[in-house]
This record gives sequence, C-alpha cells and structure tokens, in this order.
Amino acid sequence: MRAITVGVSDLNAALRLFHEVMGLQIERREPLSAERRRFYGLGDSVRGEWAELSCQSYPMGRLRLLQLTPTPREVVRLDTQMGGPDSPPAIGPKAIDFYVRPPIETTLAEMTAAGCTARSRPIRYVIGNTESEELVLFGPDGVPLLLMIGHRHNPSSMRAGTPHGKYSEVPTISVVAGDLAATRHFYADLLGLTAMVDTEVAPEYRDFACTLVGIPPGSRLHYLMYQDPNEPSGKILLVHFFELSTRRIAGLMHPSRLGVGLYTHDCDDLDALAARLRAAGARIEAGPARVDSEKLLLVRGPNGELFEFSERAARH
Repeated sequence: MRAITVGVSDLNAALRLFHEVMGLQIERREPLSAERRRFYGLGDSVRGEWAELSCQSYPMGRLRLLQLTPTPREVVRLDTQMGGPDSPPAIGPKAIDFYVRPPIETTLAEMTAAGCTARSRPIRYVIGNTESEELVLFGPDGVPLLLMIGHRHNPSSMRAGTPHGKYSEVPTISVVAGDLAATRHFYADLLGLTAMVDTEVAPEYRDFACTLVGIPPGSRLHYLMYQDPNEPSGKILLVHFFELSTRRIAGLMHPSRLGVGLYTHDCDDLDALAARLRAAGARIEAGPARVDSEKLLLVRGPNGELFEFSERAARH
C-alpha cells in the first residue's frame, strides 16, 4: 500500500498531530483538483485540500490527510468508546499502525497531550517468535491509531532500524474481515497479493490480542496478512473474529467521509486488472480513468474496503 487517505474535519489540527508531534514530513499540500473531485464523486459544490506525509520521504506507507468543505457528517468507523455505533469486531477498516521508540509510556503521554484518547494501557506480549508492545488510541475525528514497539519482529514485517524518524511510516493497516474465503479470493486470486500470514491465534495467546482490540477474553481470532514479500511497509492485516465478525461498520469507506477513505496501491496494467475484477463480479466504483496525469481505478473490497489503484506507467 503506497498511501492511506484519511478524511479529517480540520487539516491544520491533524497536521499538528502527524507533522509537528509525530514528526512526519509534509511531501505536498495542495487543493483537491476538480478532476479528482469528479472521479471521487464528491459533487460540484464540494472543495477539498489534502496533504501527503511520509517518514523520511519513504515512498511506501504514506499518509494523506483530506479536508473537505463543507465538512462531512458521516464517519468511517467511529468506536463506541468515542460515542459512535461501531463495536471493535465490526467488519471494515480498523487501525492505522506506526512504529515508535521505547518507552511506549512516553509516546502515550505525548499523544494524549496532543488530544488523542487511549483505548487502553500499553500491552506487551509474545506470540511465537514475535514480541510486541502495543497501544491503541483514537486520533483526529476518532480514527483508530495503533502504536507499537517491535521488540522482536521478523525483518519481513519491520525494516531494520525502524522507526527511521520519530514515528515510522505506515507499516500496516488493519481491516476486520467477515468472510475469510471471500477475502482470500479477492486479495490473492483477483489482486494477486501474497499472504505472508494466514493463521488462527493459538488459545494461549488469545487474551493478549483480545485485550488490545477490546473484545471478550478468550475470543477466537484469525490473522491474514498480505504484503509485497520484499516490502515490509504498507501491509494489510485482515483480522477475523469468527462469530463476532457479523456486523459491518456504519460508515462505508469513501473520500466523502471522515476517517479512513482510501487505500492506494500501484498496478502495472489497470485495464487487465479491471477486466479480471469485472469477470469475477467485483464492484468497480470508478475508472479506469485518467485523473491529474494518473490512470486510476476505484474498487470495492469484500469487507467494505475502497482501493485506489494507480497505473505505474502513468506516474513515471
């Protein structure tokens, strides 16, 4: 995943958190073009401004903050702790992850002082050969943020020396998956992505994960993670909660809403991808179309995900 787009009600306030506090650098800040507004289906009366941030100009795992005028009223995943309708196991986009430096208590104090709300205290746990320390907070407009220290992570999941800035780029985003078979078919068979993890959490490790995500202790979880085998950043982690994964979040992913709106990926041949998706009955929202010198395609995933595919040849 090259970038994740997050709708915010106040771009300057969001930049104070992600740029000034977290240290992500602003690669560009500009109005949302009329072409892109039309492509996203935002309407002629809507205006927008967005900023793209990175860690040390790293090309993958970037964060795009999008402010629209008038301000959207609908929110993608607003947790019940924040007064919203969405429970932790509700199907749809979940959290945006960042690596941080120890001690995590310092990060917690810094983020809460900046206006974030902590879901729980930091949790340190070991699952197999992986040792993590993690913390979930709610950031601008209630978007879930997962901050983690990789005390012992596989090199395929964490680049050496991470974080290379005060906070890392986005190494992983999470999605709560409903139907695992449909999810595997979409990600692996249709998109051609590689599953690096596909396993149920062992009973002895369940309570750590349950405490972190806010579900009843002992609940079953299945992790399914897709990534470029040579790229530790921009991974997609799908989490299935079995009998708890039945209800969808209230707000569907879209740039017209606050919260997680788009996952942007590169693709070599958009026309071939679009043909494969159409033949399989997948939902294409827009495109392929030329937008701001890019060739773009919007595709809806099985769990409400909204993917923006950009053809590489159109950008170079």
